[in-house]
Amino acid sequence: MKSSKQWLPVIVGLVATPFTLLLALSSAGAGHGDYFWAKVFYPYTMLSAMAFGSITIPFIVVAILELSAYGVVIGTGWSQGKLKLYSAGLLLLHTSAAITCFAIRSENFS
Repeated sequence: MKSSKQWLPVIVGLVATPFTLLLALSSAGAGHGDYFWAKVFYPYTMLSAMAFGSITIPFIVVAILELSAYGVVIGTGWSQGKLKLYSAGLLLLHTSAAITCFAIRSENFS
């Protein structure tokens, strides 16, 4: 990344991660919750949980890194003058994954 201001999305992701993880964990309710915020913020991890029947360590790492990775993608788009395209692509992928989480019924992750 060429400019220091392009690290701003990464920093925002790093700062937002603890708050979104806390919301996701609280919605899980020690396994008795509805996982609403987990599905909204971390759909890839939740899709893997539905596939494997549990939330595995590698996908916990994915969740922890997800927002910062989004920041890298957005910062890259910003530096290349394609911020709208990169942002729209991320929004489409993330929203599609989240909608899929809500569309799939899972015995363990309702």
